[in-house]
Amino acid sequence: MRRSASAVAALVALAALSGCGGNGKNDTGVSGQAPGPEALKAAKGPVTVTLWHGLGDTNAVALQKLVDRFNAQHRGKIEVKAVYQGQYPDVLAKYTAAIRDKSTPSLLLSYDISTGFLHDAGQTVPAQDLAEANPGTLSLDDIRPAARNYYSAQGKLMAVPFNTSMPMLYVNDDLLKKAGLPANTPLNTLDQVVAAAKTVHRKVPKAGGLVQPFDTWWIEQLTAAAGVPYCGPDNGRKGGAASSVKLTSPQQRKAIGAVSDLYTSGAGLDTGEDGSNAVTAFQQGKVAMMFNSSGAAGKVKEGADFRYRALPYPLSGPAATSGPVVGGAALWVNGPGHSAAEQAASWQVAAFLASPASQEEFSRATGYAPINKKVDALPGQQKTLAARPDLKAVIDQFNKTPATTAAAGCLTGAMPTVRADVLGPIQSAFAGKTPLDTALKAAESAANRDIDRYREQAGQ
Repeated sequence: MRRSASAVAALVALAALSGCGGNGKNDTGVSGQAPGPEALKAAKGPVTVTLWHGLGDTNAVALQKLVDRFNAQHRGKIEVKAVYQGQYPDVLAKYTAAIRDKSTPSLLLSYDISTGFLHDAGQTVPAQDLAEANPGTLSLDDIRPAARNYYSAQGKLMAVPFNTSMPMLYVNDDLLKKAGLPANTPLNTLDQVVAAAKTVHRKVPKAGGLVQPFDTWWIEQLTAAAGVPYCGPDNGRKGGAASSVKLTSPQQRKAIGAVSDLYTSGAGLDTGEDGSNAVTAFQQGKVAMMFNSSGAAGKVKEGADFRYRALPYPLSGPAATSGPVVGGAALWVNGPGHSAAEQAASWQVAAFLASPASQEEFSRATGYAPINKKVDALPGQQKTLAARPDLKAVIDQFNKTPATTAAAGCLTGAMPTVRADVLGPIQSAFAGKTPLDTALKAAESAANRDIDRYREQAGQ
């Protein structure tokens, strides 16, 4: 079976976990205590913080500008060296090699589905402990609940969210109008979206009803939006580690089946796994609606010459317990092998990058949603949102998403391999080659083998 880069990175991470004595405990490396500002004051000379990341192009430029500003403000005390390590899977692979070599960076920016592995590896200092040890740096209450929820385990925040995205529904209003659908057609639920997609496909020649990237992040979204955990027990968030994946619950079967039916009936447009292909199809007016990341908002705006809207991801479960899962990456402070002063300095960097001013600037430059709630009150942000209803929709969804177990997503170090092994059966079902129930059972079995293997290697 062909493995994605993420899956290969996960296998490397798994081998590293079994060989480095990862114990699932967040050892701070400083007698069990998160260092406070006194550790930094006691440092002799400037403290160097090495930041590994996987941001490229515009995103990397925006990050470096923030790093340069931090360095200017802390000249003679702290110097940050931001180092690009390739795409996110490359970052994870290099980080796990660094665990074996005892050469981890001071600060790591790593993607969402590495969270389970980083939690289990026991190399990082919990963000919540650092915030409590360093009052006045970053209030965790300012972090949007949906983002804080994703990067927490057993009620404790492990890492500081930095660049965060959410799934959205993009709607071509002109195509809806051509299909005879009123401008106020409700699209709040999955059933409503599916019905509108079928109407467009039926009434507008050659137009598709819905397009989405063909990766399994969207299966996770359908699950969370149905109000059920993707993994048991409790998505691995409340007690022990996640020990199973569920894809065949009645709620999942109904939600996944509704979207699968669009594709097998021809109302769904298959553009492959690359999200940019879906954006192109939407921009060209080939399809009425698109599920895509909030990070696609800028590209859609650049190329769409028709009336369109960005709306919250539709739910199929109760609003109080259902909602989308965030994507993106977070900042992890490393403990073992790093002095108390270096850890304290790393926390200062993380707090700066998560501050309202930094988040507003980074969001404006990249399109990622600012994770700090105080950004919403800044004049510049209010002006931006007034001119960009699509970006306002992202923020509104971010703020309204409940911090529930389902919306937290699955916490397991096996997540990259789970995604890779779920993908094939799901794609086969959506292509009409495999009955959906058969595909779901096959995907569920493969995912559970991945988790079993991970747990055995990790000693869970």
